[in-house]
Amino acid sequence: MAVLLALVLSAATVQAPQVVNADFEAVDPRSATPSDWYFTSLPGQSRLISYQSLLEPQVNGSRVLAIKVSADHPQQQVSYNAHQDLQGFQAGKTYRVSARVQTRSLQSLPMVVVQCLDDSANKSLGFARSEQRKLKQDLAEWETIQTEIKVPEGTATLRLRIGIPSEGNAGGTALFDDVQVAEVP
Repeated sequence: MAVLLALVLSAATVQAPQVVNADFEAVDPRSATPSDWYFTSLPGQSRLISYQSLLEPQVNGSRVLAIKVSADHPQQQVSYNAHQDLQGFQAGKTYRVSARVQTRSLQSLPMVVVQCLDDSANKSLGFARSEQRKLKQDLAEWETIQTEIKVPEGTATLRLRIGIPSEGNAGGTALFDDVQVAEVP
């Protein structure tokens, strides 16, 4: 009986990697961006993209991450994203990473990306991206985007990215909420 109880308790304590500030409620008071996330921009071109934590009345007054591409963004391929390195992952396990999104004036679906990096953080050992598709209209209702990745041996960093490509999305905004990571049995 004690062995069975130990097995049940150990199974209950095994968790998927945790996303810090996954609902974007904690905000850095200096930058008005969600705490514990890092944000990309082109060197010397930070005016082309904005990241903000916004109160959304449709989400019961909770906060969301808004990523907005400048209306005068040049036609070039840049993937703007908020990212963080996840802790608590295990090589050999498969994880599903998801986020809820809404869009305003975007031509392509926002993305969830997971990168598996070696101990130098320079060599990619694995990569997964959510579905890519053109948008014919705004996503006014929340839609879940997701991807799955099996973490290869030798992975030292599991990097989560959520964002939008700039190409074709000048003047558009993506809203993100409820980022989750779950182990796939």
